[in-house]
Amino acid sequence: MVKCTFVPTLPDELSITTGERILVLEQYDDGWDLCANVRGERGMVPRDCLEHAPIDQPDIAWRNVGRTSSLNPDGRY
Repeated sequence: MVKCTFVPTLPDELSITTGERILVLEQYDDGWDLCANVRGERGMVPRDCLEHAPIDQPDIAWRNVGRTSSLNPDGRY
């Protein structure tokens, strides 16, 4: 369950809205999760925006994590 809206800034991120149900496909140690919505769209979502975060994961302030697109790590689109 999404607890806060997230507006993507990179092409590999998924737009989510408060109250929406999404499926977590993979979790990463940088505080981001690969998720899918009911429309079949996939993308990265900050874990802080999700209702159920794993207890054993450190609390990461996702706004301060410098990340580049997972789609094109070399920066070319």
